[in-house]
Amino acid sequence: MTLPAFNPGCRTSGTLFAYLCLSALIGVALTGPASSSPNASGNETFEVQILAINDLRGQLEPPQGKATVGYDSRCEPFQVEVGGAEYLSTIIKGLVATNPDTILVSAGDNIGASPLVSALFHDEPTIEALSLMGFDYSAVGNHEFDEGPEELLRMQRGCCHPEAGCQDGDRFVGAGFRYLAANVIDETTGETLFPPYAIREVGGVPVAFIGVSLNSTPAIVVPWGVAGLLFTDEAEAINGCVGALKEAGVETIVVLLHQGGFSAGLPNEEMEPWELLEDIVRRTDGEVDLFITGHSHQAYISTVDGRLVTQAGSHGKFVTDVDLVISPATGDVVEVRAKNVPVTRDVPTDPAISELLDKYRRIMGPMADEVVGSVTADITRNASESGESALGNLIADAQLLATQGGVKRDGDGAVVAFTNPGGIRADLLFDQVGGGEGPGEVTRQEAFNVQPFENILIIMNLTGEEIKAVLEEQFDNPSPGRNRILQVSEGFTYAWRRSAPTGDKVDISSIKIDGVSLDPEGIYRVAANYFLAEGGDGFATFAEGVDRVGGASDFDALLDYLEARSPVSPPPMGRIDLVQEKKQLIFVPTAAAA
Repeated sequence: MTLPAFNPGCRTSGTLFAYLCLSALIGVALTGPASSSPNASGNETFEVQILAINDLRGQLEPPQGKATVGYDSRCEPFQVEVGGAEYLSTIIKGLVATNPDTILVSAGDNIGASPLVSALFHDEPTIEALSLMGFDYSAVGNHEFDEGPEELLRMQRGCCHPEAGCQDGDRFVGAGFRYLAANVIDETTGETLFPPYAIREVGGVPVAFIGVSLNSTPAIVVPWGVAGLLFTDEAEAINGCVGALKEAGVETIVVLLHQGGFSAGLPNEEMEPWELLEDIVRRTDGEVDLFITGHSHQAYISTVDGRLVTQAGSHGKFVTDVDLVISPATGDVVEVRAKNVPVTRDVPTDPAISELLDKYRRIMGPMADEVVGSVTADITRNASESGESALGNLIADAQLLATQGGVKRDGDGAVVAFTNPGGIRADLLFDQVGGGEGPGEVTRQEAFNVQPFENILIIMNLTGEEIKAVLEEQFDNPSPGRNRILQVSEGFTYAWRRSAPTGDKVDISSIKIDGVSLDPEGIYRVAANYFLAEGGDGFATFAEGVDRVGGASDFDALLDYLEARSPVSPPPMGRIDLVQEKKQLIFVPTAAAA
């Protein structure tokens, strides 16, 4: 891969491009192992290399899309295809070759909401892949709890799935790395679900890793997924571990934190100010040397309270390469350096990972071709003038059904579901036949192509006024021409006017739920996928929703809907109305008429 030369007029750094050029050669030629060197006082130091990822989420196959890694000579964003476990492993091996004192870590969400090649096998392929790569430690992310604590413990300990059995014919041996969870407490025993920290001796110096999950995990995971568990304050849990580590004589301390901030630009730039993460860091004992973060799917190299805070994006697109320069005399970190390395696809694939993937692809074939429902006609994303689509209606209806909890609409379930059109990635076509199914039949693979992100559904409380604000945010569009009209579930209707000013395009009197006008001061249970619920796509009001409860994934909601309602016909349109405005004719007298 040819990378552009650094242009000092662009908002980036020369070191970024210098490193990208180096990373492009990984797997072909790299510098030799790091060696000890004298520090300013003449004492020898040595370097411990930490390689970190986060939020892989079962993305073993190369993900779609490109990542911006810099700017070219014209100051245009330079993008490359990145990601894929076969390439990730090669990049990691190349970096490990530069320093024998290397430790591989993850900030969590290794599994959960995964593509079919991992999800169909309860994420065993992902655990096996990370073990083959040589990972040592991992924090526990919220998605690790998608199938409950017992299943997560099975991921660590091994054994075949209690229902699916040994799907590949061999006993699952469990993770070759150690999960760490300092703030996840078993309420029955009072003990942490996993060890709170681990210590690795490198060059005669102990290096500690503390694993921490976000304490809001119960709000974004299905209730049974965290039943019997207590998630304590992140900073307090870290500080408790630091005290114990200091008593044991440990001076070098790294935190693996499944909570993150947001990138301000390129992968090696500072993150935007983000109080949620910065508050945790600031309340943490100053003895912590490094925070490796996750959850927000951002890539940054930042500093908070004088300490380095990193994240490697998501889906294995980057690896954070950290060098801890340590004094063996004191065990203290005297310098920390870090950079995010893009997982480019111009390197050889790792044969061991390729063999693993090929095995599971072969087994997956018949499972992916399983018929999960049927349609009577094409159901597509094609939007009407008002922004509504038949497939959008179906997806929203599926999500409403999944979040009603089997209760009536006056119960604790959702009364309306919203979904973003950008999350609907393929159409359901009657004549689409690819796995031996008949016309109109929908396979598991086809359903997954429609909803591939596996976003957890979140139920929350919004006021009527907040629902109106959400609708107005559809038109505060930073990308003109891009459809941001949310798709809504059956029973929710409203009208909007194109000519009205931004912020006032929706008449609140037109908003109705099951024919009843929206009460601006009323409180409504609303469902949205996790991406929207966190304010994604500019829908900031969703992030203000309270009393949150996690539910199934959007993909599972679609599967359940197809199973329950097939054959499914295109849902009728008319939930969103674009007010047709009369054109005003202005008579301009001609010279003859005058």
